[in-house]
Amino acid sequence: MKTESNMRFYELLRDFLVEYLLVRRNFSTKTARAYKQSLNLYRLFFSDMRGIQFGEMDFTCFSRDDVYAFLTWLKQERGCAPQTQNLRLAAIKSFLRFCAEEDVVLMPLYISVSGIHEFKTQKKQRVEYLTQPQLKLLFQMPDTGTVKGRRDRFFLIFAYETGARLDELVNLTLEDVIRTNDYVTIRIVGKGTKVRHVPLDPVVVKHLDSYLKEFHNESRSNDFLFYTVHDGQHTQMKPGTVDYMMKKHGDAAHNADSSFPTGLHCHMLRHSIAMAMLKKGIPISYIRDFLGHSSIETTTIYSHADDEMIASALSAVDHEPHKKDHSIPAKDWKGKEEYLLQYCGLV
Repeated sequence: MKTESNMRFYELLRDFLVEYLLVRRNFSTKTARAYKQSLNLYRLFFSDMRGIQFGEMDFTCFSRDDVYAFLTWLKQERGCAPQTQNLRLAAIKSFLRFCAEEDVVLMPLYISVSGIHEFKTQKKQRVEYLTQPQLKLLFQMPDTGTVKGRRDRFFLIFAYETGARLDELVNLTLEDVIRTNDYVTIRIVGKGTKVRHVPLDPVVVKHLDSYLKEFHNESRSNDFLFYTVHDGQHTQMKPGTVDYMMKKHGDAAHNADSSFPTGLHCHMLRHSIAMAMLKKGIPISYIRDFLGHSSIETTTIYSHADDEMIASALSAVDHEPHKKDHSIPAKDWKGKEEYLLQYCGLV
C-alpha cells in the first residue's frame, strides 16, 4: 500500500516531468528527455544496487549520501565521464529544487543535495564543424537527378545557411518565409518561444525559390516547409528522417574523402556557419543573436574551436513525445510498476 510520502513523491515527479519542464519552463523536448533519462538512471541505480523498486521509492531515497553513491556508480559501473556525471547531478538538483518550491517541507533535502559540487572537467569545450571544402563536398552528395535528392540538397544548404536547430527546422511552415520585395527572411521560433529572423543570401533565395516551385506549388500557407508524404498527404518531417538523411550523405562524403568527419548530424551544420562567421570577423554578439543563444557564454565555445581536436559527436535519436494518460487510478499500480512509471512520465 502506498504511503502518503510515496504518493507525494510520485505526484511531484509527474508534475516536474510532464508539466513543469515542458509547460511552465518551456524546455525543448530534447532537454526534457535528458532530465527524464537522468531520473530513470537514478531509479535503476536503486533497483540494481539497493534492491529498492520504483514502487517503493520516496524522498528518503534522495539523501546527500544516496546522490553521491549514484554519481560514483555512474563512473565506476557505467564509465561515465565527469561531464555526464554533472548533467545527471544537475537534473536531480533541478527536480529537488522544484519539489522544495512546491512543498517547503522538502527544502532541507534540496539544500543538502545542492551543496554537492560538480566534478572537474576540461576547461575548453570541443565543437565539431565542417570546413568550406567539406561543405562543398557535402552539398554535392545528394543525387539531384531525383526528387528526393533535390529535397535533400536544399535541406542541407538551408540548414547551414540559417544555422537553425533540428527542431526549429522541422517546425518551419511556409508562413515563416517572409518576403519584402526580393529580400527574404526566415522566422524561426527557438528555445523559450523566442523568435528570431534570419536573412537569406540572394544565392540561397534562388535555391529556395526552386524548392518552393517544385515541392510547394499548390501548398497551403500553414504547410510544413519540409515534409514527407504519407497516403498522399504532406506530414511534418520527423527528426529521425533528418538523422537518416544526414548519416546517408555524411557517409557518402566520408567515402569520397576520408578527412570528412564521420557521424554527421544537423547541429554540425549549425556549428559550421558559426565558425564561418567568426573567421570572417563577425562579432560574437551578432553570432549569438543569429544562433538564438540566450547567453553569450554559450557562443564563446566557437572562439576556442580551432585549438581543439574535432570531437566525435554524440548524436541523440529524436523521437516524437508521446502523450500520456496521467489519470491512472492508484489501485492499478499494485504489482504493476509500468503503470506507475507511465503515470510519472518516465516512459
